Amino acid sequence: METVNRVEYRVRDLNTRSVILFPKQAQVVREMTAVNLKPGTNEVTVIGLSPTIEQDSIKVEISGSSAIITNIAVKSSPNPDIFEEIYPDLGRNQSNCNGENESESDSDSDSGQEQRPQVSDLQRRLREIEDEIKMTRDELDKIAYDLLPLREEDSAELSKWEIVQLRQEELRDQLIFKRLERVRSGLDKQRDSLQHQLAEERAKEQKAKEKLRQEHEQKKSLKRKRDQERQEAQDRVRRERENFWPRYCYSVCITVEYDSNTQPYSRGISEAEIMQVSSPTLTEADTVAPHSKCDLVLSYVTSSAGWAPIYDLQLSTANSTAILCFNAHLINTTSETWSNCKVVLSSAIQAVFGGLDNATPRLKPWKIKLSPKGSSDKQNQLLTDLKQSTHYIDWMASKKSNVVNKPRGEMFIKTDLYNDALGEFEGLLIGDISSKTSYDLMDIKTLVPKSSSSKHRVARLTFPNVKFSHVVVAKDRPGANLKTIIRNTSKTTFVKGPVGLTLDGRFLGHTALSHCPPGFAFKLDLGVDPAIKMIYYKPTIQRATTVKSAKEDGSTYLFTRDLFMENTGALAGKPVPILVRDQIPVSEDDCLGVRVLHSAVLRLSSQGPYFGGPELDALRGNDWDKAKATCKDNGEVNWHVTLSAVLGFLSESQAIPKYGWNQKA
Repeated sequence: METVNRVEYRVRDLNTRSVILFPKQAQVVREMTAVNLKPGTNEVTVIGLSPTIEQDSIKVEISGSSAIITNIAVKSSPNPDIFEEIYPDLGRNQSNCNGENESESDSDSDSGQEQRPQVSDLQRRLREIEDEIKMTRDELDKIAYDLLPLREEDSAELSKWEIVQLRQEELRDQLIFKRLERVRSGLDKQRDSLQHQLAEERAKEQKAKEKLRQEHEQKKSLKRKRDQERQEAQDRVRRERENFWPRYCYSVCITVEYDSNTQPYSRGISEAEIMQVSSPTLTEADTVAPHSKCDLVLSYVTSSAGWAPIYDLQLSTANSTAILCFNAHLINTTSETWSNCKVVLSSAIQAVFGGLDNATPRLKPWKIKLSPKGSSDKQNQLLTDLKQSTHYIDWMASKKSNVVNKPRGEMFIKTDLYNDALGEFEGLLIGDISSKTSYDLMDIKTLVPKSSSSKHRVARLTFPNVKFSHVVVAKDRPGANLKTIIRNTSKTTFVKGPVGLTLDGRFLGHTALSHCPPGFAFKLDLGVDPAIKMIYYKPTIQRATTVKSAKEDGSTYLFTRDLFMENTGALAGKPVPILVRDQIPVSEDDCLGVRVLHSAVLRLSSQGPYFGGPELDALRGNDWDKAKATCKDNGEVNWHVTLSAVLGFLSESQAIPKYGWNQKA
């Protein structure tokens, strides 16, 4: 009976060669090096693939051996791993550590109970003085007893000499008594002083103990707070990892046939039929035979990872430069960690084939006819072949049915954080990208499953010669909209994405950056520039006093409207180009005519109206800059103005609407 050599790998133990991130997908390439093969049938099983992968996208390549891949089988099974075994640090109880810390704090507080040297010395001296006072009192009591007066019966029995001696001894004892009294009084004072000092020292000692106790309490409180924060952080990490802990996972069983008599040669991609199986056959192989080694490369696609571009643009009007930071938000909501791998960002949208049963459509004759005369149904005025639209609807339905989204609740234990992460990430995807562009991240990256996207730097570019301009449509809003045009002088293609704008150190907000390949330019609207002040005066209407021609009849009115603009220092005090867009009415009636008048300020010629006549020069000075106006057939008038800082510009438009009938020649 032929034995089967089985080799088993955990997907978390495999090396990740590369990860290609698409806007809404990711292609993962893992490698198994130096796989031991025995002659005959070998089964290499990879366990623990994320349930979010596309089963039909699994491919295996073999190299370094003459072995042949004969079958690739994919099955799903409950997650064999135990959460506490994979992440033992997240379930560790901190009670022992807290007990040790409390015992250390208690020992520290006990060590603070020792008395100070000053207190011990005072207590010793106080005890010595108390002993001296006691001895002095005993001597005084003895002398006081000796100084008792003699009784008459006793003195009668004594001789005169003995009485004199007794009197002398009495005088001596009195002197000694007085001296001892003074000594005792001095000792009492010393005792009182020492007791006072002792009370002060004990108060200081008690205060020091209280301070030490408070310090210990603060340390214990800080320690408890740190332990609590550490525990909360561990709980957050645990919840995060539980959110991506799969209920079930995929296993890939690769059957490799190896013949030891076949010379090894290099093979390319070896693909086999991918089939679903319920459980693998369990047998053991103990055949002793010559071994061979091969390398296997496993690749697959998952729809639970992707990337989105986000930009940060800093504009400077002082030197007309722009600094663009191209960043990428990466997200991985699978159950796998891709460690130390090369990350490639691709803007291509991977196509999903509709299946081989969709034949190439054919164009049939498109027959139409008019509805019967007098029909009031507008929808039936043009009858078409409804079969064509029916075929289109069926094709769209079949296209949508090919995309199968597995419920995430069936794949993972928790799904609450995934919805928030997906919503935040999809908000960055402004639209589909038509062209294919790839970006290589500079450093080796590790992408772990997270409920939030991570931000990585793709490039930081500086663009010179940035052009700024203003557009004014005072009829709708008296404000100058600042616009910028930036030419992409780098070799990097910018895909469509949100961009944060900063103008001269002031953050303006977010807008959308359009797709821009190298060598092309992109435009951005920066909002209203507050440095351009303007007044759009109300129109004045006067009855014209000009002499009418013989062919003209009716009333003639003169309409005048002025626009005043002032540059208060926009764009670092440089002259700014401004496009002022206005309009004059266009008559749609033969009885109403509109024409532009000549004036000293507004001079009409074949090149268009010009501003800057001698009257305006005298009013604003000779360096008011220049302006040129052009009038279009639709009545739109565009003034191309170059306005210096702290100078004004006054435009005057005059038109004559004529009411009445025109006399035809």
